[in-house]
Amino acid sequence: MNGHIEVNGNGHIGTYANGNGNGVSHHDCSHPPPGLSLWNAPTLHQSSNFRGLVKSGQKIYGIALSLPSVHVAKALAVTGADYIWIDMEHTAFSPSLLVEIIQAITFESGGKTIPIVRVPNKTSTEYITWALNAGAGGIMIPHIETAKDVAQIIGACRYAPIGHRSSAPFTFIPGVTDITPQGQTPFSLANRHIAIIPQIESVLGVENLDVIMGNENIDMVMVGGRDLRLDMGLPGQNGSEPEYRAILDKIIAASKKYSVPLMAYTANEEGLRRRVKDGFTSLLVCADFTTLAFGTMNELNKAKKVTEEASKN
Repeated sequence: MNGHIEVNGNGHIGTYANGNGNGVSHHDCSHPPPGLSLWNAPTLHQSSNFRGLVKSGQKIYGIALSLPSVHVAKALAVTGADYIWIDMEHTAFSPSLLVEIIQAITFESGGKTIPIVRVPNKTSTEYITWALNAGAGGIMIPHIETAKDVAQIIGACRYAPIGHRSSAPFTFIPGVTDITPQGQTPFSLANRHIAIIPQIESVLGVENLDVIMGNENIDMVMVGGRDLRLDMGLPGQNGSEPEYRAILDKIIAASKKYSVPLMAYTANEEGLRRRVKDGFTSLLVCADFTTLAFGTMNELNKAKKVTEEASKN
């Protein structure tokens, strides 16, 4: 077996052992080998280092996938997005389809686009297990509000000694798809790579920001503005009410205090400028169903305009 290159959470490329235990040479992280993302795992069957990516401080751009289709996933995987966010909270993905979509994104992009999954809820953890065993690089959990919630999701996402994620016997082919850097195992590497992303979308969640963001296993926080506004009794999904701005300022202050990056869905230029000003580094910039609908409407309108002008001439 040939040596493989390690990329750690700081973006530095190290050495993987080859079959006789010897390492291969180091490479400058500014010049990765062709086809290798800085955040790839040793094999595409393992979870990419989304945890390192979100903590790198760089801005990253994602696409929301809500259409339960492998074909849609494959098309999005070659667009150059840093990650694709698979939404299982509001879309009925079957477990087998979820696995196929995660692996289609990883392999179609050559590991350059990382699949992350928002699971249906915070109480049933089986989808977390299925998503991670399939190679998801991050898990987003909706409606996180308490220290108990945090402990439960860490337990489900991390292997011992941090959590209690179970070792799946049918995930890797031994010695082929489970190779790791010297001194590490597939379990320790998964603990280093997989990002845990709670969603803050209630007043109670904001009140408990310290116990949520203060936990070292929390890697990023998603601000669920629509549900947060609903919980506050405010209309719509956007607004600049003083009380809502005060809530956002609390989240931003906690993000800076605990060095926990922030994510939000932001699909317009004004919103992007506001998010960047507020310090958000992970930006969901579009969703498959709206892009499909509005893109098609735009093309239809252009076609009608062109044919009308041509008919007049």
